[in-house]
Amino acid sequence: MDQNSTYVLKINFLGNPKKARKDIKCFCFDKVIDSDLTNYKDLVESIVEQYSPRYLEVAHVQYYDDVLKIYPEVTSDQELVSMFEKHSKTKVVHMFVAYCDPSEPYEPIMEWHSDAHSQPNNIEQDDDDDYLRNLVPENEHVGVDEENIYLEDEPVPLIMVPCSNKEKDKDYVPDNESEAESEVESEDESEDESMSEVEVQEDEEYHEADHAPHLEYNKLDPPMNEGRKYPNMAEFKLALSQHAIKHEFEFDIEKSAPHRFRAYCSRRDEDKCPWRIYASTMEDECTVMVRKNPCGHDCSSTKRKKKLKNANKWWICEHVKDWLIEDATLGPKALRKKLKEHHGIDINSKRVYMGKLLALKELYGDWDTSFDNLYSFKSQIESCCPGSIVIIDHHIIKDKIRFKRIFVALKPCIDGFLNGCRPYLAVDSTFLTGRFKGQLASATAVDGHSWMYPVCMGVFDSETNENWTWFMQMVRQAIGSPRGLTICTDAGQPVMTGVKEVFPEAEHRECMFHLVSNFKKFHGKVFDDHLWAAAYSWNPYIFEKNWAAMDIAKPAATAYLRRWHTRLWSRSQFSTIPKVDYVTNNLAECFNNWIKHHKSLNLDDFFDKVRQMIMIMWNRRRKVARKLVGLILPHIIKKLNAKTRELNLEVVESSEEVAEVTALGGSGFRFVVNLLDRTCSCRQWQVSSLPCKHGLAFITSLINAHIQNYVDLYYSIDKFRAAYDQLIPAMVDKNQWPKSDHGFFMFPPLLKSTAGRHKTERYKGCSEKKRKSGQHLCPICKDYGHHWHKCKKGNPDDIAAILAVRGPPKKRAKTTKASIVPCEDDAPAASMCFPPSQSLEPTTTKKRKHDNSITGASKSQMLEKTKKEKGKGSKSGSRVAKRSRTQPICVANKKASVALKLHAKRKGKEVADKLPHLPMVPHDSPAMGTRSKKMNPASPAMSTRSKRRLSL
Repeated sequence: MDQNSTYVLKINFLGNPKKARKDIKCFCFDKVIDSDLTNYKDLVESIVEQYSPRYLEVAHVQYYDDVLKIYPEVTSDQELVSMFEKHSKTKVVHMFVAYCDPSEPYEPIMEWHSDAHSQPNNIEQDDDDDYLRNLVPENEHVGVDEENIYLEDEPVPLIMVPCSNKEKDKDYVPDNESEAESEVESEDESEDESMSEVEVQEDEEYHEADHAPHLEYNKLDPPMNEGRKYPNMAEFKLALSQHAIKHEFEFDIEKSAPHRFRAYCSRRDEDKCPWRIYASTMEDECTVMVRKNPCGHDCSSTKRKKKLKNANKWWICEHVKDWLIEDATLGPKALRKKLKEHHGIDINSKRVYMGKLLALKELYGDWDTSFDNLYSFKSQIESCCPGSIVIIDHHIIKDKIRFKRIFVALKPCIDGFLNGCRPYLAVDSTFLTGRFKGQLASATAVDGHSWMYPVCMGVFDSETNENWTWFMQMVRQAIGSPRGLTICTDAGQPVMTGVKEVFPEAEHRECMFHLVSNFKKFHGKVFDDHLWAAAYSWNPYIFEKNWAAMDIAKPAATAYLRRWHTRLWSRSQFSTIPKVDYVTNNLAECFNNWIKHHKSLNLDDFFDKVRQMIMIMWNRRRKVARKLVGLILPHIIKKLNAKTRELNLEVVESSEEVAEVTALGGSGFRFVVNLLDRTCSCRQWQVSSLPCKHGLAFITSLINAHIQNYVDLYYSIDKFRAAYDQLIPAMVDKNQWPKSDHGFFMFPPLLKSTAGRHKTERYKGCSEKKRKSGQHLCPICKDYGHHWHKCKKGNPDDIAAILAVRGPPKKRAKTTKASIVPCEDDAPAASMCFPPSQSLEPTTTKKRKHDNSITGASKSQMLEKTKKEKGKGSKSGSRVAKRSRTQPICVANKKASVALKLHAKRKGKEVADKLPHLPMVPHDSPAMGTRSKKMNPASPAMSTRSKRRLSL
């Protein structure tokens, strides 16, 4: 390109704002063009081809004029040339492209505030859901592996250490087997019948003595010359299979025994290939030596065959074992791809799956005996870490003792929580992804650094009231009930029941993220602006202000929150004892994410793995504690010092300990800070135990004041050391655990088979990032964005034809009423305190006025009338509708008439004599023209506009 004619177009791309276009949100990208070779049509077409519009939409192009400060629109080549001439010096043009329907008037851009995304990969990128978005998100920091802020020179410890094949650390876990089974079923399930008999023999030979001599050879291309030795018969067979795959041929087995092996080329009859081999054991009856291999191969290649005889499950097991140790989430599809990349052969998924199962069994042991091995794990934990709690529960099903649930709490974790952590527990559960699809429940705390602190965990089959109550009882047995204990959970009914029954005295918080996820039927700007703001409000005044805005805009939404979300979810009502200000349950989610790669392990391996991870974490944090000097953690002081800069606050002292702090800049909010009590009227200092910005402004205005003297001791170095003071003991591998004499064998739990493919990841919530689905296509006009019964462009005859076939569209019934308010007697002790609802008072006033307007005479007449009608209805058996005291009588008579006519139509009877005789209202009566229904029922004005009968 010519530098004089080259321009950079910084294009800000917009969707159609009137159609709420979400597949193209506001973003920007750069485009380099040559002005001498570009016209208006080519420029627009290049943009449309890259980001296609909707049906019938056209593109509108504007640019920013730096001189006139306006946004002219470009519609022709002349205007495009004029745009380039105005930017000939800078060579940079800020352009705006928007799609709009031609039937609607285009509203040009008058001003622009850039909040666009930069350089999208494609138009289908993941988007933030606009539903109930958090406009001012706060980072509720939870640290997991942040010890390097103090241990800069020390490398991060690796949990997996490469060793010999049988001593490799079990770092990762097997993938969900249901995933593999679904992949396997799509492949050819038929295996070579000639391999089955051989593999039965190989299964026995692969468990020979481990004292075989070590003989080195190239395992990628093992030699098969005469006199070559191999440690045992099993390894010789693996080497022969690898030799055949490497040299692209297949062999058939003529004789396979524990001490001798004889095979020949599988194309001996077709290609007259003379290759054959014979091997047998030596004098030690273990080492195998190739006795005869006289000829080479003359046959064609078998590399491209879909079924290879020699790539059996034992060969696959040996070659995928290393990959499964590094990443056991690999399924048969991924392993199949890796085998093809490394060895150039394509194996069907079923055989790869069988080889994977065999490798996992060699790495992690047998699944059936893993549950009974939990008693050995219990014995090992209790012997090397006295005071730890391991409780295993079982039950009898069909005369078999089967596993039910387990609870594990290490003694150092319990003591560290009670001595060095804040009294706060995040309780949650996550699904296991192994063969046993149980639930892993956990209780996680937080230390002075706001780092994740695992306390205890348990496994049970499903989330029920019984299981969660049992788990919470075990938690109480482990930690007791510390002063100010606060428990945060989601809105699940079983876990909330367990907390309520076992810890009735504890403060029970509800995760705000789960509350918003359940808040599906109510949405709009008022909730975007005020729902999260109400949760983040430190002060009750700010909370009530946001609550009132939602209550006025949508009374049904606030009534829903009053009834179903009574646990604490706003900071304005949090207790000041636990010193934790989290409004979400991210702490528990961090633990679930921390152990997610190990959830498919057998339970004995899983708990041993998590114990090892905790041991590594404790060791690193203990090293951090040794390096710290002073009163408060340096990271906390550093963060508070950063907050003291650029505070736009005015401090007016009342005394040495009390002052008024006013926010400058027009807000006018004023807060009272008391240094002696460590309080501020904004309540942030009391809830988080860290000085708020008002307190920091007052502290830094004093001469001899230090911030560390006003920070709670939960953030002290001594508390941090106490949390990690005890050692997590090291343990031997599970083969050396003591054999438990519990008197029975505990069988695995009965597995529940469910339809469909099991998920290995949780479903994303409504406010999380997820890919947009396709839009609805109208079958009449073939346009997107509306249903057939709302089509305005289609032929009415086509709509009528579809209506006759499908019927009218169904309408959703409303299930929430605005007048529902929970009874205060049923509310828990630690429930939310909501401001009085403003939407309920007018309804009450109307009812009272209406009731007072009814005189005593009219009431008695109505009661007598009702009794007579009930008596007639019971004798005749008619379906006359019941009338309420405040219901207009004409409406009741109308319902009764309709019901009787329908009944008569079915039975073929006349019911005219059953209708009550009602006097007619004169046509000139004022009742015929009024709409009011608030007057006396005895008045003619009580009648409707229609000429109906009126009961006097």
